[in-house]
Amino acid sequence: MMKSLAPIALTGVVAAILWKILQILMAPVIAWIIGMLVLGLKIGLAVAATCVVIYGIRRVMRSRTESEADA
Repeated sequence: MMKSLAPIALTGVVAAILWKILQILMAPVIAWIIGMLVLGLKIGLAVAATCVVIYGIRRVMRSRTESEADA
């Protein structure tokens, strides 16, 4: 009876050890993933802000040109 339970007990011990290793390794991995997401968000916001500024400048230039043409 005890010989048949040994693989089950060994599987439980190995699973517990692997679980602890995974917990230790996942903290830096998650931090890296969050860092990459933050970097992507910063780049995306910079691109969006640049587009808004370019659109605003073009709109002002177009309205000035139209007002000078009307005068």
